[in-house]
Amino acid sequence: MDNLYPLLQVNNLKTYFATEQGSVTAIDGIDFTVHEGETVGLVGESGCGKSVTSLSVLRLFEEYSGTKIEGEILFEGKNLLNLSVNEMETIRGNRIAMIFQDPMTSLNPVFTVGDQIAESIILHQRLGKKEALARAVDMLKLVGISSPERRIHEYPHQLSGGMRQRVMIAMGLACEPRLLIADEPTTALDVTIQAQILDLILALQKKINMGIILITHDLGVVAEVCSRVMVMYLGQIVEECSVETLFTRPAHPYTIGLIRSIPTLEGNRREPLHMIAGKVPSLQQIPPGCRFAPRCPRADAVCRSKMPGLETVATAHKVRCWHYENPDKRVNSYAGQ
Repeated sequence: MDNLYPLLQVNNLKTYFATEQGSVTAIDGIDFTVHEGETVGLVGESGCGKSVTSLSVLRLFEEYSGTKIEGEILFEGKNLLNLSVNEMETIRGNRIAMIFQDPMTSLNPVFTVGDQIAESIILHQRLGKKEALARAVDMLKLVGISSPERRIHEYPHQLSGGMRQRVMIAMGLACEPRLLIADEPTTALDVTIQAQILDLILALQKKINMGIILITHDLGVVAEVCSRVMVMYLGQIVEECSVETLFTRPAHPYTIGLIRSIPTLEGNRREPLHMIAGKVPSLQQIPPGCRFAPRCPRADAVCRSKMPGLETVATAHKVRCWHYENPDKRVNSYAGQ
């Protein structure tokens, strides 16, 4: 991490969506960095803003009327928000690639999977159609798809869900990007294939010193492959720390709740699994003060009226909570639920 600047540095990122009820703030002033060769986890419940963050970095909301992105997105020292549409097209799928969460809606149903993998190779690597298809075959082999020479001529509906997911991973890795954004990349895969895919991604990361943003609900995967973690809640980062700190000294009550929700082999199996009370509010109904306060067992009047800032509480550890200095009590409060 001794490069002059981070591979990706996001400063005060805000993303607004136009709705029938007016503009809503989906991402509210987040800051983070990703260095070369680093894997950063982005975790939180559905609806917390993880995927919107990644799509904002790639400026994939530009075609939607009423969408607005503010702040700075510095990639290799250049602010992506200042680039033209054509300049962004030379970066997407090439310097920055993304593995999307739902392959059935991300893959084009009227083109073969081979043509879809080859498209970015032809565009960004300047290879001919024959060479690009040969590269597509190699990529399908890498992600563990059998008979790749036949599969490149098949359409997405002819493949299983797990195979479609592996095609998406092959597309993301085809141009050996400098930054890979992986949105739940192994959700549709069984445990064995999941481990193989993660090993493949990490091997390529080591080869080209690629940075990775891993969006996931699976804290087990985070523990295995990430070095740092950002926990998101309702459009904000509420905790950022090393993986070790996440599992040994979490400070935000939301983070503690997520960790307590992980099933374990120990304990009384007759007891119900822990769950965080309530659900993530809609963007039209963001509560005043701390956004987690309505679900927090330790919230007080200050929490419900004043928004806490993201404070540095220890080396490389930031928390957005009024009472972060007393994490043990927060753990105990959850234990009683």
